[in-house]
Amino acid sequence: MSDRLEMILELEQSFRHIIRQMRKDLADIWEEKINGAEFNVLKSLQDKSPQIVTALAQEFDCSVSHITHVADHLEKKNLAYRKRSQLDKRVVELHISEQGQHLIEELSRKKSEYFRAKFEHLATDEIATLLNLLHKINWD
Repeated sequence: MSDRLEMILELEQSFRHIIRQMRKDLADIWEEKINGAEFNVLKSLQDKSPQIVTALAQEFDCSVSHITHVADHLEKKNLAYRKRSQLDKRVVELHISEQGQHLIEELSRKKSEYFRAKFEHLATDEIATLLNLLHKINWD
């Protein structure tokens, strides 16, 4: 096997390890109050509320049924609620609740602190280089 291929396979393992570790760390930080999918939907609702499930599914490139499932969990936790649209009664909107707003602010702050600490040992130019390299991979 070539050195280049070995390095690429090592990168794959590193990415897998980093993502697994970040998910575990964030779950610990969030103390089982919320999971990653719920965080992402709630964060999206914080940025723009209300939203319809179809729009959220498109934003996250997932099925409508997945977003509906996440919305169900957010509603059970009183972090979001559904309401019929005033413009079109057939449409059901998902709104962030006041409790959801407070929680997402707290968890976003903790997430920012986590990433700040995770990258504090890197110089600014090293972070810029890492960002440039990741953009070069072009995951899209």
